[in-house]
Amino acid sequence: MNKRLLGIFIAVAVAIVVIVVCCVMFLVGSVEVRTADNLTLDDDAVSAIVSQSGISKGESVFSIDEDSSVSAIEKANPYLKVVDIERKFPNKVVIYVAKRTPLMYVALEEQEDGAQLYAVLDNELKILDVVPLAETQGLTRVSNFTIVGGEESAGSFVGDKSQWLAGVVEGAQRVTFVENRFCDFISEITYGQISVRIRTNTGVSFVLKNVADIDELFVGAYTYYAQICTEDMRTSGHISLTDSGWIWSQTPLD
Repeated sequence: MNKRLLGIFIAVAVAIVVIVVCCVMFLVGSVEVRTADNLTLDDDAVSAIVSQSGISKGESVFSIDEDSSVSAIEKANPYLKVVDIERKFPNKVVIYVAKRTPLMYVALEEQEDGAQLYAVLDNELKILDVVPLAETQGLTRVSNFTIVGGEESAGSFVGDKSQWLAGVVEGAQRVTFVENRFCDFISEITYGQISVRIRTNTGVSFVLKNVADIDELFVGAYTYYAQICTEDMRTSGHISLTDSGWIWSQTPLD
């Protein structure tokens, strides 16, 4: 065997060894669940999440379908958010989860048995639970609007017809109304094809045009509320955008 063939043989052999070693080295050896500060899970819950993820020991860390794992975990646990699935090479996987915060409730279309149920939503418009009205205390009400679904809807997301509501939530988040601060400031959100009304817990309402940039309108209305309005103005009336800018009025300007 000449030197050239010997060199090729050695190179191929080394490549095969490297591939085999890598295949063995990068097989999942452990799957760990870590939680955010707002969440504590017992051992049974952790085991269930690992099982729901579909990630198995012995499979390649490179073959993990993260989107599928996230979807399966969050469908089975509506109140959980999978923040990240991290591969810690060579053979460890860590699933990071946090607790979702309920913010609003919206009526579901009337059920076959005539019951009226409500979907509890978080900031991503995920349906965390389906409950009767008595179990919605402390949450922001979304009125004049319904969504399709029933008790089986928990774990799914509200559809595209609610983009206006997503815009309101985004605007609220931009002025730091996140988690419970959202409910503390907003008592009711009333849908309208032309405008959306945001009733605050202090009494005044924001009248926002139902347009694509409704999030920016929310920021503008709140800025006016925080910087211009007197204490008396904050307890009643309406804040609307006119050709002259934001104004307060006792009656709404649609």
